[in-house]
Amino acid sequence: MRSHYLQQLSELEELMGKMGGLIVSGFEEVSAALTKPGANVVKDAANTEKRTDKKMEDIERLCSLLLLTQQPVASDMRFIVSVMNVVVDMERIGDQIRDIAEIASKCTKLPGADEITEMCEHCSVMIRGALDSYIGRDVEGARRVEVRDDKVDAAFESLKTQLGERIKTEENTDDILNYLMIGKYLERIGDHATNIAEWTNYVVKGVKDETNA
Repeated sequence: MRSHYLQQLSELEELMGKMGGLIVSGFEEVSAALTKPGANVVKDAANTEKRTDKKMEDIERLCSLLLLTQQPVASDMRFIVSVMNVVVDMERIGDQIRDIAEIASKCTKLPGADEITEMCEHCSVMIRGALDSYIGRDVEGARRVEVRDDKVDAAFESLKTQLGERIKTEENTDDILNYLMIGKYLERIGDHATNIAEWTNYVVKGVKDETNA
């Protein structure tokens, strides 16, 4: 019975890793979509979202099974509870990957904004860092992810300022509004990555906010 329980926990870790892999690869594809918009990217992003949703269903089903049929010790209970929250943020990142790809395909020209490139770079590091720190129970790594979110927010504020000036002089406001939406979705992805990182502290120390640990 104990061996079956440990096997289920191991399976849960594996499913989390696979879902994380989908998120990472999907974001890399959508980052490319910002410089090479096209219908294929939208299709790829939609497929990634569907696969992510399926993994989320599998994970939630296994979590429910563990809670109903086993008696997890405190540390395992914290992990299961955290998983049920982390997959929500992962699923939302998948949704935003799809949304960014769809918007990018509608742009008539490349964004041409250093801030969007900067936000993509930060978000890529944050997603990988958040997942690695969570799976590896690395509190310090999680903290680095949280700190980087400030840089994403700063880049988004700069982007809004720049686009606010451009909209006064450019005729094609559709692209400008598209760039703003892309920036907003990137900012949200940074927030979700931060949420994932914060759950690392909960698994390790039993509190989500490191300042209270």
